[in-house]
Amino acid sequence: MTLSIVISKQLIAKWCVTLVVVLGLSCASLAGDEPAQSTPLATTRPKLSLTGWGDGKPDEIIPVAAQVGVDRVVVDCDPTIAARSIDLGKKHHVDIFAVVALNDVKRWKATRPGVAPPMQVMTEQQEAAVAPILADKTPGKSNYQFGGEPVRDSEVLLSPLLCFHDERVLAFFQERVDQLLSIPGLRGIALDYFGYRNYRCCHCPLSTQLAATYAKQHPELTEPQALERFSLDSLVEFNNKLIAHVRKTKPDAQVLTHIYPVFLPEPLYGNRLDVDECGQTAAWFFEPYWSNQKITEYSRIITTKQNQYFPRPVGAALIGCGLPPNKNPERIAAELDAIFAGGCTHVQVCDLSYVLRDQPTREVFTRYFSNR
Repeated sequence: MTLSIVISKQLIAKWCVTLVVVLGLSCASLAGDEPAQSTPLATTRPKLSLTGWGDGKPDEIIPVAAQVGVDRVVVDCDPTIAARSIDLGKKHHVDIFAVVALNDVKRWKATRPGVAPPMQVMTEQQEAAVAPILADKTPGKSNYQFGGEPVRDSEVLLSPLLCFHDERVLAFFQERVDQLLSIPGLRGIALDYFGYRNYRCCHCPLSTQLAATYAKQHPELTEPQALERFSLDSLVEFNNKLIAHVRKTKPDAQVLTHIYPVFLPEPLYGNRLDVDECGQTAAWFFEPYWSNQKITEYSRIITTKQNQYFPRPVGAALIGCGLPPNKNPERIAAELDAIFAGGCTHVQVCDLSYVLRDQPTREVFTRYFSNR
């Protein structure tokens, strides 16, 4: 099984033309348009690759995932679940990755009793946005995007996040990585939730101090520009330090990630990370659904710019499905077609457990990815 697939620009272009002819895909369709009926991909397509994020019992997830064509499954590594997942993964040729997430405040408290976790801080106005979001019981919470690109200005992530500007947070995750990589047979580490709760920056005292120092070092930037640049540079630096630690601890371990929550100043910054596979959102979960045009354009950027900073990464387009209001199979197929039209052959999906238990959705993914 291969994590990385390298395809020439000529082959991608030829394949995309084939897709347009065979599938009748219209990349100019608008958000909210009814997706066209999708037909199976051409038999000459390049090998597609699928990574699944989501919870579930290993015996219910891994064998079915293999039938669908999933290459990698990301699990929350309880030792017993991890061991069973790895055993089944070997049997069914599915690589198992353990998730490490910036919202793991519970583990911090368990491993560092009496030590207050360094938390990200938002402005008072941003903090005030939390209560209305929590109180909203309407389906979809009035277009709340749960960490994806927001529809409304007052949106913030509900999940509290550790502040990675505190060096203790890096040490915390390095320890966690060491524990996970000691599990025999684990293929690697998957990074999640590494971003800002307000999608822009952190306002804790330490972050504010570091941002001010950064601004003094860059007098050519305005104060807002310096804060934005510091926030991105420090986020990238933290990721790459943790990624380097993974490879130092276990040189053959692989690292994948999904860029989440969104960093609004630069949503597709993931090519700055020296991972093996970088998942960036191409088709988010919730209404208003993204247009095929946007999905294809994002997928094209994810693919063509995957090695702008590092030769290693393969760009993957993430498609979200399985959270209300659930997309119908036709919608999912159209979004996958738009992803492939943008040149992406690596795809990440969340929620994998939904894909596997919902038969019509499972059939869509099987049609595209069961090409082992």
